[in-house]
Amino acid sequence: MAKGVYKKWLESDNLLLLQGWKYKGLTDEQIASNIGIAPRTLERWKNSYSQICQALKKGKEHANYAVENALFKKAIDGNTTAMIFWLKNNYREKYSDSQKTPLEEQLTEEQIRRAEADADVARAKADILTGSAGSNESTIIIDDIGDDSDDSESESDDKQDNN
Repeated sequence: MAKGVYKKWLESDNLLLLQGWKYKGLTDEQIASNIGIAPRTLERWKNSYSQICQALKKGKEHANYAVENALFKKAIDGNTTAMIFWLKNNYREKYSDSQKTPLEEQLTEEQIRRAEADADVARAKADILTGSAGSNESTIIIDDIGDDSDDSESESDDKQDNN
């Protein structure tokens, strides 16, 4: 196909056609085939020409809204499956299938606290290594937070030195 074909697809009528194809659920591969280009070329066009990218994005958004509205209408009309799907996706904390026990909740909170503490330690170590630490106090704190395995190794080293 000749170079410069993309210019034709920047015209408003063709942008509307691209949007319509995406609205009807066509994949990028199918749209590329309709245009007569390789899917990779369409990907390049999307990256290079915001009008093409926006037309495809708008078409997909309109399709999603239409499906969402149809689902909502079915839920309102009494379709139990649609109701369940709607509630599970819009009120996860209340209607989720995976209800955690209080013990599981506590464990999750402790895991989060531990991860945050580990991140703080890593940040402090990075500050020390890059020289952006404010004082030697942070070095003492970091040195005191070592793994237990480090302590046992140094103790065994001390014992060997004494022998």
